[in-house]
Amino acid sequence: MQKKLATLIGLRLPSYTIGIIALLILVSFASYTISSIILIDKLILLAVVLSPMVFTLGAIVSIIALVKFENKIAALTGIVLNIALLVALLFFIKPFLVEFKFLI
Repeated sequence: MQKKLATLIGLRLPSYTIGIIALLILVSFASYTISSIILIDKLILLAVVLSPMVFTLGAIVSIIALVKFENKIAALTGIVLNIALLVALLFFIKPFLVEFKFLI
């Protein structure tokens, strides 16, 4: 069970993060009043700014699963997924960081 859990954490962390960001964006487009009540813009910025840490954590867990356990293909997939998302995010994060600095 622990073998599958480590591999699944490495694969599901980025999926949940991307899903949360997508859901927040959909809610912000759906209704202006709901978006303004729960301050969805700040939540989106916070999720995007914290996502590199989540992708790094997912990559670390996948590397540990690759070294310790037998399920090498799933662990390697988790490493590639997390690193690819981290690299893609680095191209687009600068505007979010600038906006996040204005909030603080």
